[in-house]
Amino acid sequence: MLTTLRRRSRRSPGASPLVLSLVAAFALCLGAATPQVQEAAPGGKPRIAVRDIAVTRAVLTQATADGQVNVLEQIAQGTDPQLVNALSAGGRFDVVARADLPSVLREQSLSASGNVDTLDPQTAKQLQLAGARYLATVSIENFQDVVERTVLKGQFGDSKAERRTIQLQGSVRIFDSSSGVLLRATSVALNESALDEILGGVEQAGRKTNALIGKATSLFATTASRAISDSLMPARVVGYTMGQISFNRTKESGVEAGQIWEVLAPGEAMVDPETGQSLGTEEVHIGWARVTDAGNRFSTAQAIEDLGIDRGSIMRARPQGLPSGVDPNGRPTGSASAAPLGASPKGGASAPAAPNGSSSGSVAGSPAGLASAAATAPRKVAIFVKQRPLCIPEDKVSVFEDDIAAALPTSQFELIRREDVMNAVNRFAASGANAGTAPPESQLFDRLQSDRASATALAALMGADYLLTAAITTYDKTERAFDDPTINTKTLIREWNLRATYSILDGASGGSIASGTAPARLAVRDTPEVATTLDTINPLLMDAANQIGAALSAVAASGGVRAASGGGAEVDVQITAVLADLSVPDAVRGANGDYTIVPNLYKLEPMNVSVMVDGVVVGQTPGTIRIRPGLHRLRMERPGLEPVERMMNVKEGLALSIPMQFSPEGRANWERNAVFFNDLKNGAVLREAEIIRVKAVAEFLKNSNIRLDTTNVQNLNLGGQSIWWQLLGP
Repeated sequence: MLTTLRRRSRRSPGASPLVLSLVAAFALCLGAATPQVQEAAPGGKPRIAVRDIAVTRAVLTQATADGQVNVLEQIAQGTDPQLVNALSAGGRFDVVARADLPSVLREQSLSASGNVDTLDPQTAKQLQLAGARYLATVSIENFQDVVERTVLKGQFGDSKAERRTIQLQGSVRIFDSSSGVLLRATSVALNESALDEILGGVEQAGRKTNALIGKATSLFATTASRAISDSLMPARVVGYTMGQISFNRTKESGVEAGQIWEVLAPGEAMVDPETGQSLGTEEVHIGWARVTDAGNRFSTAQAIEDLGIDRGSIMRARPQGLPSGVDPNGRPTGSASAAPLGASPKGGASAPAAPNGSSSGSVAGSPAGLASAAATAPRKVAIFVKQRPLCIPEDKVSVFEDDIAAALPTSQFELIRREDVMNAVNRFAASGANAGTAPPESQLFDRLQSDRASATALAALMGADYLLTAAITTYDKTERAFDDPTINTKTLIREWNLRATYSILDGASGGSIASGTAPARLAVRDTPEVATTLDTINPLLMDAANQIGAALSAVAASGGVRAASGGGAEVDVQITAVLADLSVPDAVRGANGDYTIVPNLYKLEPMNVSVMVDGVVVGQTPGTIRIRPGLHRLRMERPGLEPVERMMNVKEGLALSIPMQFSPEGRANWERNAVFFNDLKNGAVLREAEIIRVKAVAEFLKNSNIRLDTTNVQNLNLGGQSIWWQLLGP
């Protein structure tokens, strides 16, 4: 059969793509007699197959109607090999180019024809095509080739000018080649222009703007390649020393000097509680960087903002540049810690889920094989309950928490409830002695804790080693009616299903230690003679709580709950605040007593800014706080300033300088006092009126508790010459 196909192909060199596709498909079927998922060899790279670039039917129809189908075909046909080249040059994957498969198959057929020495070790072998773990497809979904022409009047006569713009938009989809499941989908777009001017009296046969086709093709392939690589294997920080970042992307993969990249820390793995499907990993912002050099093996960038950059941090290009509020001139000088970020998962490695081993037979996913707790004392657990379905009344959350607390054996778990430890006593009763006075300030404090404090921070305050989080994830009702007069039977079956999930988390890191699901079901049959009315939610919650209690009891008894990590020793983190995009110039007094503007610019540093970590106030700026390493939520606020929230990746030696902004009222006060600084130039001598205004600014800074940041300026007080030294003192 293969010989027949080969002969047909030889007789028809211009065989249609359909014929070639059939050849490839038939050969692939022969080569898949024992299907296996091709995994990367240890230390090797995963393989990815790239299909022909597709063009949607609507785009092709429109290009044909506009007479632009040839340009579209040039781009589509040229993108395919360039995409393969770009992926290969990126070094992330071994690329299998399926568009060249017919040529490979013809070579294999020639090797089997008897005309080639089969004993030659370099002779092509049949049925040994390499598999690919991933499959990438690219489709062009929008295409425009816009040409604008005009006539320009000039000194030497009229000239013709042509501006040509090519716009492309497409989709990149990445599939698991075994299951066909879509892993990633992203859009790519470009808008490129070129200008050509033909002087009067000059004859030009071709169009210089045709070079734009090649440029657009190359950029589209590079953009698609970057989207594929960044989706499956995002860029990572491989080195970080004194603010200089080295990351594993090259010039060939599209890195250019001056680009802005965002730095992110890999967080916890996310799993859909309803489907169990992996949703990827959280990515938490921890910094910004500007590329300084695009190399052949790796590239380097200068950190602009550092909230805990470390080796292993993820980097993603940001074409739109820095967001507002980030100082483009920031130059952090941090360095990487000894161990790369993410060397081990947060909370320790989790073993694969074991089959259900609980006595209830209804809770799935109880983990096994984890290290046993060292002590036999009850484990201190803080409980937090979440509510997902809006149809569940809010007061049922407390009911579910009560049911879980009652279901857990006190011999194995020492349960600490926030309601008992931290909330105000008046939460216990709406009337009577415990009701207190209304409206109580303590309830406001409770609400602030719920709004701002993370569960791990509250668990630490409660003295818990573990967190038990339970969530009501789904609640639904189904009805089935049956009416058969021939057997005189008429029934209505009403069924309610509630599903809850639970996790035991390490109190220090938040890493998952044990988890599972608890499905509860309640069914009622109504007949014409008997109809039942009942509250379905309470018994369903109690059933789910009992399942969770039984499952956790079984896991704890088998040693399935490991000892809490403790999160490692606390480290010092220095935190200061600066006012973004605001500075004041210095003026130095000369021998004649005049003050002259000099190049020194002082940033403004607000004092006594409240610092909250994971919702808990830990100090004020400038200052040093002690905190466990890892990801934490930082919030800074002070009257007159806009609050700022950041995620920080805490490590030894971390020093943060957080830019803040005036509130509208504070900015108005600043501009009223300091707007005249914009008109001052280096070397200018301050007039008496300007000195008076400088004194007003100094008074404003004192009253606002803002000082000058002089860390980058030496000898400010040398001889008492600086006007700020005279006005503000040391």
